Amino acid sequence: KSFFIIDEILQRIINFEPKQSKKIKIESVLKDQDIFELIEPSTDINDIIMPENTKELLENILKQQDKKVLERLHSWGIKSNKNIEAKIIFYGPAGTGKTMSALAMAKSMKKSVLSFDCSKILSKWVGESEQNVRKIFDTYKNIVQTCKQSPILLLNEADQFLSTRVDGSSGSDKMHNQMQNIFLEQIERFSGVIIATTNFLESLDSAFSRRFDYKIEFKKPDFKDRLKIWEKFLPKKALFEKDFDINILSNYELSGAQILMVVKNTALKVAVSKDGVFKMQDFIESIQKELNSSFDKSKIVGF
Repeated sequence: KSFFIIDEILQRIINFEPKQSKKIKIESVLKDQDIFELIEPSTDINDIIMPENTKELLENILKQQDKKVLERLHSWGIKSNKNIEAKIIFYGPAGTGKTMSALAMAKSMKKSVLSFDCSKILSKWVGESEQNVRKIFDTYKNIVQTCKQSPILLLNEADQFLSTRVDGSSGSDKMHNQMQNIFLEQIERFSGVIIATTNFLESLDSAFSRRFDYKIEFKKPDFKDRLKIWEKFLPKKALFEKDFDINILSNYELSGAQILMVVKNTALKVAVSKDGVFKMQDFIESIQKELNSSFDKSKIVGF
């Protein structure tokens, strides 16, 4: 049998253009602004070493994605809609995995992340109109309307911007307080998932603190978790000296980020050495340099 295809349909087949991915859609909205950084997470919760109670808290938040859970909360009047909503503060020392955990949650939710640096916004917008502050949330809402899934909004270094309001009477002080009031209003109205990271929870204005559903502390890892972090970051195909003892390294009170930095610095040193063998002394020297350059009071225990 012979058959034919209508010319118009044939042209559509020949010139078929696949729909743009969610990432491209977001990028098309972001191309003319410098507010947000778009991040596509690659790490999930199971890849992060953290205390079990912290992981349990994060997993409980993620369980809100379950359709039955959302329907129950909606029927009880706890949630106004059937979409996952959460306003979260991650607080604790630098390098303890706050930002990484935020990205991991986004990965588990199959969401992109829109991140902005609050310190950058503060320095850029002091003295400008309050309309510029609203632009942050207006841009986010516009992205939500154009994407199939709303991205997570990540407020990095929130202590730079959400700190206690000042009592000064100068123009910059008034503008600072005015911007904070607008931020407070927008966060209260926010629908979706927003995560703020801060090094010092006590520095946040109490009005902001009350607007967040969850406040999760990230502590420096204990010996057990430090041991796991060292095991994760140490090169798997490298040569180590005889009697190399990872337990000795784990005695140093370092954050996960500090351990990674020590491993990288030591690897650079060993890579240019003659034998290419990792030695305890090289690690200890790198650790001491890291501790001496740190502003916290990290120290060694039991060694």
